[in-house]
Amino acid sequence: MIFVDCACVSLIKCRLYRTFSDSIKIREANLELSKKVNKLSGIKKKFLKNVVETSSPIQLVILLYEGCLQWLHMSKEEIRKNENNKLANWSDYANYMGMAIDILNYMQDTLDVEASKDFATPMSELYTFMKMRLFKANIGKDPKVIDEVVDLVKDLKDTWKQAIKQDVSIS
Repeated sequence: MIFVDCACVSLIKCRLYRTFSDSIKIREANLELSKKVNKLSGIKKKFLKNVVETSSPIQLVILLYEGCLQWLHMSKEEIRKNENNKLANWSDYANYMGMAIDILNYMQDTLDVEASKDFATPMSELYTFMKMRLFKANIGKDPKVIDEVVDLVKDLKDTWKQAIKQDVSIS
């Protein structure tokens, strides 16, 4: 499994936008991508580009869910690390939660309501619910609330994995 960092998310966004031919978002994603990918070492940059360029749209969605899970796990670790520390530094926690929420925002923003309102509307509501729970978890530093979202994201990831096995297409 690869570590889904900011550059990887940017690569995935760029690839998915190209898949769905949204020229305005392609330009925005390319700009964001160039800023983040230029900071990577040569080997990591080539590896990430190869993974993203050779993955199907469904595989990229799964990778984003895995990234969200990874950031949520890291957030929970920060809570554990800082819970008994009177001078706790919560900046890493805030960054990790922010990355998880950014991925959910991206997934929600790219839903195509015109193509499938019956799918996009409840998915949008689910993403909103998950983000609200993460905002609550963020305020209270509550790992149990994070676990609720982890369970939902795992279910979504597993559903898309099943879709690959059944050869379902999202393009």
